[in-house]
Formats: sequence, C-alpha cells, structure tokens
Amino acid sequence: MDIKSILKDYGKKIIELKDIKSLLKISILDEKKAYEKISELVLDGIIEPVKSSGKNGNIIYPLYKKYRILVKEKDDSGVLYEINRLHPLLLKSGYLTVKPSEFQKNRVIIKSLNVYLFKNNDEIFISRKERSFEIFGREKVLDDNSVKTLLRKLQITKLDLKFYDTPEYCFHDYIPVRKDHMTLLICENKDIWFNIRRCMFEDGVRSIFGIALDGVVYGEGNKVSDKTGALLEYVKFMGNPDVKFLYWGDIDREGFNIFRRTKEANYQLDISLFIPGYKKMIERARGIDIEYSPSSKKPMVKFNDLIADFSMEDQIFLNDIFDNNKLIPQEIVSYKYLKENISLT
Repeated sequence: MDIKSILKDYGKKIIELKDIKSLLKISILDEKKAYEKISELVLDGIIEPVKSSGKNGNIIYPLYKKYRILVKEKDDSGVLYEINRLHPLLLKSGYLTVKPSEFQKNRVIIKSLNVYLFKNNDEIFISRKERSFEIFGREKVLDDNSVKTLLRKLQITKLDLKFYDTPEYCFHDYIPVRKDHMTLLICENKDIWFNIRRCMFEDGVRSIFGIALDGVVYGEGNKVSDKTGALLEYVKFMGNPDVKFLYWGDIDREGFNIFRRTKEANYQLDISLFIPGYKKMIERARGIDIEYSPSSKKPMVKFNDLIADFSMEDQIFLNDIFDNNKLIPQEIVSYKYLKENISLT
C-alpha cells in the first residue's frame, strides 16, 4: 500500500513528524531522507505543514513538527449521489459529504433515519425506545454507543427525532383517586407505564383500549414477580383494597414467564393478562420483521394455559413467537398510538 492510501486511512486530520517517519519507514535519525520524502508529499499536495506547530530545529533539513493530511476520501460519484439525496438534516453537518465511507459503513442506519425524517410530520414526542422501534424496527438501536456517536457527528439531536428519555424520578404508580375497589394496570416496561401515566395525568384518561382503569403500576420487569410476594405487600401498603390487576408486558418467553411467576408469587390476588393491550401489539406486529428475543430462558415451556382467552388466530401467532424465541416489545404501542386509541371516560 502506498503512502497516499495509508494516509487516507490514517483516521486523523493531523499527523506528527515522528509518525510520518514511521509510516515511511525512515529512521528517526535520518533527517536527510525524511526531508526529501516529506518535501515530495508537500509538493504533491498530499500533506501540508501545520506552521503553528513549529519546526524540528534542524537548520539543514527543516521540517515542521505536525502536518495536515490533505488526501480526500475515494471519489465515488454513485455514493455521493445517494448522499446528496438524503434529508437535509442528515447533511447539515457535512460529515457524510466529507467522509462518504461512513455512509457506506452505516448505510442501513442512515437509510432508516432518512425514511423517518422524510415521512415524519407530527410534533408528538415519544420515548427513546419507542422512537427507536418506529425508525429501525428494534427498540434499543438508539441506545447503541456507535449509533449515538454517528448521530452526534451528524448533529442529529433528540429534538430532531422527537424523543425523550423516560425520567428516572417518576413514582412507581399513579392512582388519581384511591378507592375500595380498583382495577390497576401493571406495565412490565417503564416507557409504556410512563406514557399511560402521562395520558391519565395530562389528559384525564380513564380507559385504555376499552378497559376502565383506576391507575397504572410500573412492574419493573422481574421485581413484580419477586418470590416474597412484592405485589401482595404493595396491596397491604395501600390498606388492602379490593384490587383487580391487569398485567401487560413484552410478548416473548421471558415476558410471559414473568407474568406466570407473578401470579404464582401472589396467588391470593386477582391477576390476569391485559388482553386488549396484547391484541394491539399483535395487530401492529403483523406483516413486519419480528426480532429475536435476547432471552433464551425456558425454551421448552409452553404458555397455552395463559393464552387460552385469545382468538385461535392470535394463539397460533403467539405460539410462533414463543417457539421461535422472537420478541414483540411493548414499545410497539407508542405514546402517539395510545393518544389515538384511548378514551377520556
């Protein structure tokens, strides 16, 4: 590989004199050869001296301590044509135009962002995981450090993508009015819990998908299925009201296993699946590429007893999810979708 190609892939805009010598395989003491080779690179427009860095102090063979690399990325008119057709927000930083190889490297991510930015015309902010699922079909893509770095280089912000990070300081439940008889919805995941709480608090919502609710509880994943009966203790803390719990979580082996363990650990309580919520998830998941679950727990466990109240068509769909270790995250039902399918009564 010639020095021009090496410098193109160097990864930095500025290179120190000692590193140029190393790349050229010139002894650090051979000032004459270094001077000749580096002077050629300067004349060929491959590098230029950073004059503010100062010189090496050699009167006969003066060289600067640092040089700016001028080699540009490989010119690919086809790639540049694709880049120039992207949404203006993806071009505002100029990063992709200067480094088209980054577009090729992150093509899938950038193309998904491009589709979203061109079609998006609403002002509703939803959670990071919900927006991630909407854009990429995966709920954790926006959590990936490499994607965060790419967005930073593209100067794409949360405001541009209209998402927020679910705050950590929220209460674990929201019950506007405590009653002797209540129906409370347990949400496995924080995002959907926060969204329902938001709907109840901001809009006075009292019914989700046709089911009247008195409040919503954040189950915190496995915490709600604690073997010591944490949910039963929670009811005792409230003064032992008559509570019917509806449970809503991810559709995968682990999500339904959490529900089963929750029922077993709190067998004295009335706990059932929030079937309308699951049916909405199934409805929205049909026809899309469903991701594999990161959990490989209990591959042989069946959940036929838990899904008996679903239609036969939905049961077949659910068993396919379980048998193939797939996952439909709760984030598929976003805040925006909730707002369009809820009742104030």
